[in-house]
Amino acid sequence: MLEYLHVIFWFIFIEMIGLISMPLARIAGDRLADRGYSAARTLGIVLVTYLAWLFSYVWGFNRRTILISVLLLCLISGIIYRKQRILPEKKVLFSNELVFAAGFFLFLLIRMHLPEIYRHEKFMDFAFLNAVTRTSSFPPADPWFAGGSLEFYYYFGYLSVGVPGKLLSVEPSMLFNLAIALTFALSFNLLFGFGYNLTNGKIRYGLLTAVSVILLGNLQGLKEFISMYFTRETVPMGYYWSSSRVIPYTINEFPYFSFIHGDLHSHMLAIPFQLLVLAFLLNIYLGKDSDRAFESMLSFLMFSISIGYLFPSNSWDFPIYFGLTFAVIFAFYYGHYIHKKSLSKSITLFFGTIFSVSTFSLIPYLPFYLSFKPQAAGGFDFVLPELRTTIGEFLILFSLFLFLTFSFLANRLEFRRKTQYFILLTGISAFFAREWAISLLVILLPLFTLSLYSFIKDLPERSSAGFVSLLISMAAFIALICEIIFLDDPISGTFARMNTVFKFYMHLWIFLAIAASYSFYDLYFRYRTPLENSLPTSSVYGKKILTFSLMLLVLSCSVFPVVSTLTRIEDMNAKPALDGMEYMKKLDRGDYDAIKWVQENVKGVPVILEASSDDSSYRYTSRVSANTGLPTIIGWTRHERFWGRDNEEIAKRLEDVNIIYSTSSEKKALELMNKYNVSYVYIGQLERQMYDIKTDKFEDETYFEPVYQSSVRIYKVKKKF
Repeated sequence: MLEYLHVIFWFIFIEMIGLISMPLARIAGDRLADRGYSAARTLGIVLVTYLAWLFSYVWGFNRRTILISVLLLCLISGIIYRKQRILPEKKVLFSNELVFAAGFFLFLLIRMHLPEIYRHEKFMDFAFLNAVTRTSSFPPADPWFAGGSLEFYYYFGYLSVGVPGKLLSVEPSMLFNLAIALTFALSFNLLFGFGYNLTNGKIRYGLLTAVSVILLGNLQGLKEFISMYFTRETVPMGYYWSSSRVIPYTINEFPYFSFIHGDLHSHMLAIPFQLLVLAFLLNIYLGKDSDRAFESMLSFLMFSISIGYLFPSNSWDFPIYFGLTFAVIFAFYYGHYIHKKSLSKSITLFFGTIFSVSTFSLIPYLPFYLSFKPQAAGGFDFVLPELRTTIGEFLILFSLFLFLTFSFLANRLEFRRKTQYFILLTGISAFFAREWAISLLVILLPLFTLSLYSFIKDLPERSSAGFVSLLISMAAFIALICEIIFLDDPISGTFARMNTVFKFYMHLWIFLAIAASYSFYDLYFRYRTPLENSLPTSSVYGKKILTFSLMLLVLSCSVFPVVSTLTRIEDMNAKPALDGMEYMKKLDRGDYDAIKWVQENVKGVPVILEASSDDSSYRYTSRVSANTGLPTIIGWTRHERFWGRDNEEIAKRLEDVNIIYSTSSEKKALELMNKYNVSYVYIGQLERQMYDIKTDKFEDETYFEPVYQSSVRIYKVKKKF
């Protein structure tokens, strides 16, 4: 019963945040068909999270600070509403409410059948989420490196769900699953609004956009389905896995894979924040009668805070969306120049706006940047020819979207001999593809050229078609960059560009899927009026072939979401629940009860000693720190190395953990515990398996107090040696 109450309170709170933020969303989205209502919830979460984080530097991060942030948002919105007193249309209000509720409860139901916070990198994500909700100051403590902090990681995605979780006192193991359902629903709602706004208020195309981006899969899903159920081949890692590993030695996740996989990674948490910025950029682009990109200081501040929020949420997103911002503001002031014929004023306004956005997207987050010390990246390097993406792999991922976007772009051409020009462009692309050993140029160069031409042609009018063309050209540019360079991180060899493709291909999917949905809308309205008997026979047959091809692609891409959901639920075979720790009752009931005790009774962020090893990553080790957020001496070692921790220091910590558990010398154990400021010692089944534990030293009541005794024992360090 308590689980359901948490769900109800959570849903009501998010609804309340959306309603409170409605006047602010209207200001930031005043040129959109829904007046920004589809973005209201996400904007409210961004603003409350930002204010709570900012106020924490004065009052600490606690429920009072969060409540003050909510009340301040209420005050600001109330003042704006008193001046405007404008509510959204009933159609906009009801359609968005239904879409959000449907998205939330649909995926909550799925999560109830996939509740486990275990395997893959869920321990890492849960550790970060717990660390954020436990902390009283920022940056939070690193749960896997006692004495360190998360100064190397972008943690605002976790904070965005940690803030309502902390305010409503949601159990962490339930918060994890609520966070995934919320992220899905926010993304689904924003995409619905985006399609609705692009088509000037057509609900069915809003739904088409949301479904295309969030629910569809790639052609690998059909291939795996045939392998499993027709040719009866063994599929490693389960049905759904290979759809995210189409390009060898990389990760090519797409939204539904990320959601059904269930790792609460930053790139997934950041999807609604990306879409929020995208909605505001569309609003700027469509402002044809305005002299300035931002009509008020308030709309400027909301946009700046929203785009600035991207870097501390998932830093890979910021350069992409800042590039889009640059292009949209350029388009706006180019249109201003065409209509006003004032070159100097347009140039001044353009550079002034870019400078202001740059400044005010960074200054509000200055405390984050002052403590941010990323160590995982060390510049860029060039992609080796043999590691580049093949045309076949790219088509497996994006065939449906490319089919629609190329059709849309071809119809935007006004040349009489556009077929000949297209063939010539493809021939030139093939030549450069062979000369430079980048086979994808055959697709990407025509895609980029045609979309850029369509975008430039639209600059005087700035219509939805032009904005979509900009998204396509950005997608082509991103894909091309991934074939040339990659971010040089600790992963080397054949997997060197894994993270670059992993992070940037998510943008590729979102941009192309949005563009494909609008392309279908544009093509449908362009060709629905002529009667077939008025067309030449060849055109009728061509139209039927194209329609059949489109239906076949849509059906092929629809296999993955259906089969992956069913097989994931079947493979997990979990009792429906929202408690992500429920699995632990069967795996190790002693751990479950002890960790629940720690969650309920240990306050703050004291260091807790637990087992670890040099191959601890992706294993059950570090389960205490992961499930509580309490820092331990050393957690998942492979991850800490990746984040830039010194290898010798990690080895030393592993040795010290072993000594503390195994030594007979109480003095030696206490000295090492003092070194890492250990407050609690955890001894469970895993510790007994890994170490020859000398428990006598922990029975000295001068220094230790047994605070929990069962199959697991927890000792509290009473005073330093």
